[in-house]
Amino acid sequence: MKSFNFKVSTSRTVKAALGRDMDNIPAQFQALFSGADKICLVTGSDAPPSLRARALRLFPEGRTSQFYFWLPPSEKAKTLEEAGRLCAFLFDHGFSRNSLIVAAGGGAVTDLAGFAASIYMRGVNWVSVPTTFLGQIDAGLGGKTAVNLGGAKNIAGTFHQPALAVCDTAFLDSLPHAELRSGAGELVKYAMIGPAALRATLLKHLPKAVSGDKTALTACVSACAEYKLKLVAKDERDETGLREVLNFGHTAGHALEALAGGRLPHGEAVARGIRAALVISRETRCLDAANFKKLYAMLDSLRLPPARHVRRDLARFTALVSKDKKARGAGNRFILLEGPGRPFPAENIKPALLKKAFAEALK
Repeated sequence: MKSFNFKVSTSRTVKAALGRDMDNIPAQFQALFSGADKICLVTGSDAPPSLRARALRLFPEGRTSQFYFWLPPSEKAKTLEEAGRLCAFLFDHGFSRNSLIVAAGGGAVTDLAGFAASIYMRGVNWVSVPTTFLGQIDAGLGGKTAVNLGGAKNIAGTFHQPALAVCDTAFLDSLPHAELRSGAGELVKYAMIGPAALRATLLKHLPKAVSGDKTALTACVSACAEYKLKLVAKDERDETGLREVLNFGHTAGHALEALAGGRLPHGEAVARGIRAALVISRETRCLDAANFKKLYAMLDSLRLPPARHVRRDLARFTALVSKDKKARGAGNRFILLEGPGRPFPAENIKPALLKKAFAEALK
């Protein structure tokens, strides 16, 4: 196990544990767990028995009272109603400001549980335990918590850092190929926006990671998690622009997810959103032809399936892009690329170019 601490802008110290086949996390982080009067383990109702078994191995029952709360599958969990249901459960069972929430699951679980932790009694400690490839390299890290509103992703949310993030790649052993490929969409994002050393590591391990190789998955999780957490430490609340580069591919990606009614996996939506961003970068002459070809080849290596579930509704796509929380008052706002490792923000992309980008994303 590799563990490290980092301080965020609120001067709070956040801990992270990365590794494989870990066990008994409370024994290794005694200060956090010994101070909890009650613990609530939150996970999805669709979690397979193997996930529940590993979660219990990481967090075995001890002297502290431990409760269990089940969320609806996937994005259905990310609503204000579900957040209220979890808070009511905590209240009914006597949880206090000294209690602890442990969220074990995909990005929807960590988003919802972290959001509930941020509002229950104005904030209680929580532990993020992402169990998917996508969650371990991105969604379960960084302290952004949120629920969806009106078909748009992550509109109501807070910044609430977990006291501890635990990424155990043994959770990934039972994931189907489709989920690994979906997670690889975020992996490609990191390869495109990150420094040369990170890009080299990810491109070296990408093919084997998608095929489920344990060593490759652990290498990718470790590299991405460390890079993201370092960015978060410098710009926790997304105020200086450093953290904003992590939104590369997400403006169009979130719109595509909405147009698919939740039937397009997040990582695949991000990969298609990256296609759109690359086309806009090229057409605005920010990205030269050689770099466009090189970067686009990374996406081709994922061999994305056809986007069958995405509605071909350009007007709705344009509206969703404009309402994205990252627009910051502009008509729209994208993270584009000038080259590998050189992201930058751009606003008010014209309708004709949005149409071309939308068509590219649907290929």
